[in-house]
Amino acid sequence: MAKKIEHLEQIADGIEKHIGGFSNVITLTNCMTRVRLVVKDRSLFNADALKQVEGVNGVVDAGEQYQIIVGMGTAAKVVSVLNKRQNASGETPQASSQPTKQPFSIKRALNTLAAIFVPTIPALIGCGLVLGMVNIFKLMAPEFVAANPDIFALFTLVGKGVFAVLSIMIGMNTAKELHASPAIGAVMAAVLTSPGLANIELFGNTLVPGGGGMFAVLLVCIFSSKFEVWFRSHCKESLDLIFTPTLTILVSSAVALFILQPIAHSVNVWLGNLVSVALLNESAGSVAVGGVLGGGFLFLLLTGLHQGLIPIHAQILETFGLNYLFPILAMGGMGQVGAAAYVYLRSKNERLRKTITGALPVGILGVGEPLLFGVSLPLGKTFVAGCIGGFAGGAVMAAFKVGIIIPFGTAGLSLIPLVGEGQILSFLIAVLSAWGVGFLASMILGFTDPVEKSA
Repeated sequence: MAKKIEHLEQIADGIEKHIGGFSNVITLTNCMTRVRLVVKDRSLFNADALKQVEGVNGVVDAGEQYQIIVGMGTAAKVVSVLNKRQNASGETPQASSQPTKQPFSIKRALNTLAAIFVPTIPALIGCGLVLGMVNIFKLMAPEFVAANPDIFALFTLVGKGVFAVLSIMIGMNTAKELHASPAIGAVMAAVLTSPGLANIELFGNTLVPGGGGMFAVLLVCIFSSKFEVWFRSHCKESLDLIFTPTLTILVSSAVALFILQPIAHSVNVWLGNLVSVALLNESAGSVAVGGVLGGGFLFLLLTGLHQGLIPIHAQILETFGLNYLFPILAMGGMGQVGAAAYVYLRSKNERLRKTITGALPVGILGVGEPLLFGVSLPLGKTFVAGCIGGFAGGAVMAAFKVGIIIPFGTAGLSLIPLVGEGQILSFLIAVLSAWGVGFLASMILGFTDPVEKSA
């Protein structure tokens, strides 16, 4: 335990040193595997030096935000250490209540999407694993499940708990990221999903609870947050507490139910048709699409564009009951596991072998950044081999129509309890295909073994 704490302190030391100190920090957050930073002066951020810090697996420049890859679980602990140091230093992040107005950019929009959805991941994974346990018991011990129906009904209720409040969490997070009131974001999400809407008919149209799904929640909460911030800036302070929330809720509800929700519903219908045609038809085309998605996902990951898929994952799950896209994309990481395994067997570079030794187990479980940035990308051909393995795994996954019971989360073998009922074997066949083809592709393409630097 002492060694683990010391390791965290060493990573924090390196980050603090090479980001220009806490006085240069605007925001400091984390996702599952990355420390996320927005800094005031980018010239003080030394990415090359950070990459040499023991425990740092890579650095990604995502436009206005830097992402320092330190691994699953480690990111939250490192940020906790950094926050304690920052508080002790007296340096506080730049106030965000009155943000500087900046022009729209795709990278900023993607970072905002990630910030909205990433906080929900622990709840999704936790509840998903509870549902996964129920499915495993149904598969392995159906008599025990039949003999204890109330117990498994309770576990199912607990596992589905996250879906009862997911829209509310997304509404709150959206408002928070756009510097509006999280409580109003929660209210707007609740209005859209209220069962009472089914009893209301306006202008000849019966309102639909949950119509438009997650896209509707996003659109409406973005609108309500922007309206709230705009109105507050024009409202007298003495009237702000009364008029701003009231008008925000009334105006946003009207815009939501008559404009944004129907638009989101149309998007959902289009997306459902696209998924049905591209992934769920019984043709070679579906298998080919799965291969392209599995083989190309690492390119999306490198550019940060994968964050734009988050609401799509949520909507596919809501439409079909399983998310058929995420397992296919996860095969990109599995392909590089096979490719890196070959490198480990053939490399004579002890530093590289040590990196693979640490990165391979977490890669197998589905956290691919350490392998991607520490092994595959630096070697070049290994990255290509991993993509080829991802193509094979994605194609097999699409052929078997494997889905997961949550929108997104970790990938790899950690998905086993989360795959659809009766699909575990199909999932494992796809994973083994990605590993095997990635290994063979790495063997055929070869790699240039880095030369050990002399002391």
